[in-house]
Amino acid sequence: MLIPVKYHNRKYPIHIKPKIDEIAGHLDVHKISTNRSFSLHTEYSYGKRKLNSELLRTFPTLKNSHNEGVPRLWYSEQWAEEFAEFVKSLCNGKKPTLIEIHPPFSDYIETLDRFLEVYKIFEESILAHSPDTRILIENRFGSIYKGGKFLVSRGQHLRGLCEHIYKKNLKLRITLDFPQLLTAYGGPQGLESQEIENILNRQNILKSMTDGIHLWGKRKSKSGNTVSHSGDLNTYFENDEKKTVFLEWLVTFLQDSKPRYFVPEVNSSDEDLESIIKDLEDMNIKFC
Repeated sequence: MLIPVKYHNRKYPIHIKPKIDEIAGHLDVHKISTNRSFSLHTEYSYGKRKLNSELLRTFPTLKNSHNEGVPRLWYSEQWAEEFAEFVKSLCNGKKPTLIEIHPPFSDYIETLDRFLEVYKIFEESILAHSPDTRILIENRFGSIYKGGKFLVSRGQHLRGLCEHIYKKNLKLRITLDFPQLLTAYGGPQGLESQEIENILNRQNILKSMTDGIHLWGKRKSKSGNTVSHSGDLNTYFENDEKKTVFLEWLVTFLQDSKPRYFVPEVNSSDEDLESIIKDLEDMNIKFC
């Protein structure tokens, strides 16, 4: 069972009525506006930020922790303290249903244990303020950042992270971004169907810790470049067999009584979103 989250202005098929909105909460955002339940999608450090808002000026560690404008996430204990206060200020009294966070880079945070030492400060501060909010971390792959790679991108990183979360008795859970996961191994075009199946099967152990999923497509532009968050699963896999392998595995992964939040990060069109939804519903995957 999937709980639909409204992503930007994308419209779900009429029979699916999302009651939660994804709201951008990166470091250049200085205020948010919503009267509905929301998921705050925090800084994901793909590219450069201006880092010059009035709000950010009150958080000098956040403002100054970057490499050529690309934010360095979870840079220090002080960073985590300021990030919690930044999120609270941004929400301005509203309590998010979800907060999605992203991993640090490996050039300054070298281990999962060190990351969670820093993260714990954020979790304690947020949950003291908003105890019903769920905090989810998304696996990340791809950035213009120079110097290190995301600490959590491949399956072994996610599995190791979950072990550390369990040992430290943290509330943090996973939102599993499938396209980014497969891209970390070379993407569907660089993988055989059996390799895709093997990669996915190794993630079955993450089921109990996975509270959300992200799904989107890729499509080649007229110039031949591949554009992320554009297209559907047909353009992403470019192969019916590989798409079927993924969907059959996803059905098995979701076969429990646990509802999970579904964020369709599709920037291209409502038609592409509808195509993804149809693929899921054709496999008897249900939406709340």
